[in-house]
Amino acid sequence: MHWPPKGIQNPYYLDDTVCLVNADCLDVMREMEAGSVDMICTDPPYGMNRFATDGKDYLEAVAPALRLSWDILKDCSSMFVFTSTGEVVKVANGLGQPLKRMFWMYKPGDCTYPLGGWLLTSEAILWFAKGDKLNLCERKPYRHDCYIHKRVGLEGVEGHPCVKPLWVVSDLVSRCPEGGTVLDMYCGSGTTGVACVKTGRRFIGVEISEEYTRIALKRILEAKAQLQLGFNG
Repeated sequence: MHWPPKGIQNPYYLDDTVCLVNADCLDVMREMEAGSVDMICTDPPYGMNRFATDGKDYLEAVAPALRLSWDILKDCSSMFVFTSTGEVVKVANGLGQPLKRMFWMYKPGDCTYPLGGWLLTSEAILWFAKGDKLNLCERKPYRHDCYIHKRVGLEGVEGHPCVKPLWVVSDLVSRCPEGGTVLDMYCGSGTTGVACVKTGRRFIGVEISEEYTRIALKRILEAKAQLQLGFNG
Protein backbone atom coordinates (compact mmCIF):
# COMPACT_ATOMS: atom_id res chain seq x y z
CA MET A 1 0.00 0.00 0.00
CA HIS A 2 1.18 3.51 -0.80
CA TRP A 3 1.93 5.43 2.41
CA PRO A 4 0.57 7.90 3.06
CA PRO A 5 -2.42 7.22 0.77
CA LYS A 6 -2.33 9.12 -2.49
CA GLY A 7 -3.88 12.57 -2.34
CA ILE A 8 -2.72 13.55 1.15
CA GLN A 9 -0.63 16.69 0.92
CA ASN A 10 1.39 18.69 3.44
CA PRO A 11 0.89 16.49 6.51
CA TYR A 12 1.40 18.15 9.88
CA TYR A 13 3.29 15.02 10.97
CA LEU A 14 4.30 11.89 9.08
CA ASP A 15 6.20 8.74 9.96
CA ASP A 16 5.93 5.11 8.87
CA THR A 17 2.64 4.47 10.72
CA VAL A 18 1.10 7.88 11.52
CA CYS A 19 -0.10 10.62 9.20
CA LEU A 20 -1.57 13.67 10.92
CA VAL A 21 -3.11 16.49 8.86
CA ASN A 22 -4.17 19.91 10.13
CA ALA A 23 -6.87 20.88 7.63
CA ASP A 24 -10.56 20.71 6.81
CA CYS A 25 -11.34 17.02 6.39
CA LEU A 26 -13.60 17.74 3.40
CA ASP A 27 -10.64 19.23 1.51
CA VAL A 28 -8.37 16.32 2.46
CA MET A 29 -10.79 13.50 1.66
CA ARG A 30 -11.76 14.93 -1.73
CA GLU A 31 -8.19 14.21 -2.86
CA MET A 32 -7.80 10.78 -1.25
CA GLU A 33 -7.93 7.59 -3.27
CA ALA A 34 -11.05 5.42 -3.08
CA GLY A 35 -10.68 2.24 -1.04
CA SER A 36 -7.54 3.36 0.76
CA VAL A 37 -8.46 2.72 4.43
CA ASP A 38 -9.47 -0.43 6.32
CA MET A 39 -11.57 1.20 9.05
CA ILE A 40 -13.04 4.55 10.05
CA CYS A 41 -13.40 5.33 13.74
CA THR A 42 -14.47 8.89 14.42
CA ASP A 43 -16.20 11.22 16.85
CA PRO A 44 -17.66 14.09 14.82
CA PRO A 45 -19.40 17.15 16.28
CA TYR A 46 -23.02 16.49 17.16
CA GLY A 47 -24.56 19.77 18.17
CA MET A 48 -23.54 20.09 21.82
CA ASN A 49 -21.97 23.58 21.44
CA ARG A 50 -18.70 22.50 23.07
CA PHE A 51 -16.47 24.10 20.44
CA ALA A 52 -16.64 26.32 17.36
CA THR A 53 -17.81 23.69 14.85
CA ASP A 54 -20.21 21.96 17.26
CA GLY A 55 -23.35 24.04 16.66
CA LYS A 56 -26.86 22.89 15.83
CA ASP A 57 -26.03 23.11 12.12
CA TYR A 58 -23.23 20.53 12.48
CA LEU A 59 -24.77 18.12 9.95
CA GLU A 60 -24.25 20.61 7.11
CA ALA A 61 -20.53 19.75 7.30
CA VAL A 62 -20.59 16.34 8.98
CA ALA A 63 -22.99 14.61 6.55
CA PRO A 64 -20.85 15.40 3.44
CA ALA A 65 -17.74 14.29 5.35
CA LEU A 66 -19.31 10.96 6.27
CA ARG A 67 -20.33 10.36 2.67
CA LEU A 68 -16.86 11.23 1.37
CA SER A 69 -15.21 8.94 3.89
CA TRP A 70 -17.46 6.07 2.82
CA ASP A 71 -15.88 6.20 -0.65
CA ILE A 72 -12.40 6.05 0.91
CA LEU A 73 -13.34 2.96 2.94
CA LYS A 74 -12.46 -0.42 1.42
CA ASP A 75 -15.15 -2.97 0.67
CA CYS A 76 -15.96 -5.31 3.59
CA SER A 77 -14.66 -2.65 6.02
CA SER A 78 -16.42 -0.92 8.91
CA MET A 79 -17.12 2.60 10.08
CA PHE A 80 -17.71 3.43 13.76
CA VAL A 81 -19.23 6.82 14.55
CA PHE A 82 -19.73 8.20 18.07
CA THR A 83 -22.78 10.40 18.46
CA SER A 84 -25.49 11.53 20.85
CA THR A 85 -28.38 9.14 21.42
CA GLY A 86 -30.64 11.95 20.23
CA GLU A 87 -28.79 12.33 16.91
CA VAL A 88 -28.69 8.70 15.76
CA VAL A 89 -31.31 9.00 13.02
CA LYS A 90 -29.87 12.28 11.71
CA VAL A 91 -26.33 10.91 11.50
CA ALA A 92 -27.43 7.64 9.87
CA ASN A 93 -29.51 9.53 7.34
CA GLY A 94 -26.62 11.94 6.79
CA LEU A 95 -24.39 9.05 5.74
CA GLY A 96 -27.17 7.43 3.75
CA GLN A 97 -25.97 3.85 4.31
CA PRO A 98 -27.67 1.01 6.23
CA LEU A 99 -26.94 0.93 9.94
CA LYS A 100 -25.43 -2.45 10.88
CA ARG A 101 -25.85 -2.10 14.65
CA MET A 102 -25.79 0.49 17.41
CA PHE A 103 -23.58 0.05 20.46
CA TRP A 104 -23.90 1.99 23.70
CA MET A 105 -21.31 3.72 25.85
CA TYR A 106 -22.76 4.09 29.33
CA LYS A 107 -21.01 6.60 31.62
CA PRO A 108 -22.70 6.43 35.04
CA GLY A 109 -20.25 8.86 36.62
CA ASP A 110 -20.43 11.52 33.92
CA CYS A 111 -21.80 15.03 34.39
CA THR A 112 -25.16 15.10 32.71
CA TYR A 113 -28.56 16.77 32.68
CA PRO A 114 -32.10 15.44 33.01
CA LEU A 115 -34.56 15.21 30.13
CA GLY A 116 -38.18 14.35 30.85
CA GLY A 117 -37.20 12.45 33.97
CA TRP A 118 -34.19 10.59 32.53
CA LEU A 119 -30.50 11.25 33.14
CA LEU A 120 -28.65 11.28 29.83
CA THR A 121 -25.55 9.24 30.69
CA SER A 122 -25.14 7.24 27.47
CA GLU A 123 -23.68 7.86 24.04
CA ALA A 124 -24.25 5.90 20.84
CA ILE A 125 -21.63 4.21 18.68
CA LEU A 126 -23.01 3.59 15.20
CA TRP A 127 -21.59 0.69 13.20
CA PHE A 128 -21.83 0.81 9.42
CA ALA A 129 -20.46 -2.08 7.33
CA LYS A 130 -19.54 -1.72 3.66
CA GLY A 131 -20.72 -4.89 1.96
CA ASP A 132 -22.09 -8.20 3.21
CA LYS A 133 -18.80 -9.68 4.38
CA LEU A 134 -16.76 -8.30 7.29
CA ASN A 135 -12.98 -8.03 7.49
CA LEU A 136 -13.03 -7.46 11.26
CA CYS A 137 -10.68 -9.34 13.58
CA GLU A 138 -12.80 -11.37 15.98
CA ARG A 139 -12.11 -10.72 19.64
CA LYS A 140 -12.48 -13.26 22.47
CA PRO A 141 -13.79 -13.19 25.07
CA TYR A 142 -16.64 -11.43 23.32
CA ARG A 143 -17.30 -7.82 24.28
CA HIS A 144 -20.76 -6.79 25.44
CA ASP A 145 -22.52 -4.36 23.10
CA CYS A 146 -22.70 -1.79 25.92
CA TYR A 147 -19.36 -0.29 26.96
CA ILE A 148 -19.56 0.78 30.62
CA HIS A 149 -17.09 3.55 31.38
CA LYS A 150 -17.06 4.31 35.10
CA ARG A 151 -13.95 6.47 35.48
CA VAL A 152 -14.67 9.71 33.66
CA GLY A 153 -11.57 11.91 33.21
CA LEU A 154 -9.21 8.93 33.25
CA GLU A 155 -7.51 10.04 30.04
CA GLY A 156 -5.96 13.08 31.75
CA VAL A 157 -6.11 15.21 28.60
CA GLU A 158 -6.30 18.96 28.99
CA GLY A 159 -7.42 21.33 26.24
CA HIS A 160 -10.23 19.30 24.63
CA PRO A 161 -13.81 19.16 25.98
CA CYS A 162 -14.87 15.66 24.93
CA VAL A 163 -12.09 13.07 24.97
CA LYS A 164 -13.34 9.54 24.37
CA PRO A 165 -12.18 6.68 26.63
CA LEU A 166 -9.02 5.14 25.21
CA TRP A 167 -10.01 1.60 26.14
CA VAL A 168 -13.29 1.86 24.22
CA VAL A 169 -11.64 3.26 21.09
CA SER A 170 -8.83 0.71 21.37
CA ASP A 171 -11.34 -2.14 21.42
CA LEU A 172 -12.91 -0.85 18.20
CA VAL A 173 -9.58 -0.19 16.48
CA SER A 174 -8.22 -3.62 17.46
CA ARG A 175 -10.87 -5.16 15.19
CA CYS A 176 -9.27 -3.55 12.13
CA PRO A 177 -7.19 -6.09 10.15
CA GLU A 178 -3.69 -6.33 11.62
CA GLY A 179 -1.41 -3.73 10.07
CA GLY A 180 -4.43 -2.04 8.48
CA THR A 181 -5.09 1.68 8.20
CA VAL A 182 -7.63 3.53 10.36
CA LEU A 183 -8.98 6.96 9.41
CA ASP A 184 -10.33 9.49 11.90
CA MET A 185 -11.36 12.62 10.01
CA TYR A 186 -12.38 14.34 13.27
CA CYS A 187 -9.18 13.54 15.10
CA GLY A 188 -9.64 15.94 18.02
CA SER A 189 -7.23 15.12 20.84
CA GLY A 190 -5.89 12.04 19.04
CA THR A 191 -7.43 9.18 21.01
CA THR A 192 -7.90 7.08 17.85
CA GLY A 193 -4.26 7.70 16.95
CA VAL A 194 -3.07 6.57 20.38
CA ALA A 195 -5.25 3.46 20.08
CA CYS A 196 -3.70 2.70 16.68
CA VAL A 197 -0.18 3.02 18.10
CA LYS A 198 -1.02 0.63 20.94
CA THR A 199 -2.70 -1.94 18.69
CA GLY A 200 -0.25 -1.85 15.77
CA ARG A 201 -2.46 -0.17 13.17
CA ARG A 202 -1.60 2.66 10.81
CA PHE A 203 -3.36 5.93 11.51
CA ILE A 204 -4.57 8.84 9.39
CA GLY A 205 -5.93 11.70 11.49
CA VAL A 206 -7.39 14.93 10.15
CA GLU A 207 -8.18 17.85 12.45
CA ILE A 208 -9.19 21.39 11.50
CA SER A 209 -8.02 22.98 14.78
CA GLU A 210 -4.26 23.52 15.08
CA GLU A 211 -4.56 23.55 18.87
CA TYR A 212 -6.19 20.11 18.91
CA THR A 213 -3.71 18.84 16.30
CA ARG A 214 -0.84 19.78 18.63
CA ILE A 215 -2.54 17.94 21.50
CA ALA A 216 -3.08 14.88 19.29
CA LEU A 217 0.53 14.80 18.12
CA LYS A 218 1.84 15.11 21.67
CA ARG A 219 -0.28 12.18 22.83
CA ILE A 220 0.63 10.01 19.83
CA LEU A 221 4.38 10.63 20.25
CA GLU A 222 4.10 9.87 23.97
CA ALA A 223 2.34 6.58 23.15
CA LYS A 224 5.11 5.69 20.69
CA ALA A 225 7.78 6.49 23.27
CA GLN A 226 6.04 4.32 25.88
CA LEU A 227 5.83 1.48 23.37
CA GLN A 228 9.57 1.70 22.69
CA LEU A 229 10.21 1.49 26.44
CA GLY A 230 8.03 -1.60 26.70
CA PHE A 231 4.97 0.06 28.24
CA ASN A 232 1.62 -0.43 26.51
CA GLY A 233 -0.92 0.15 29.28
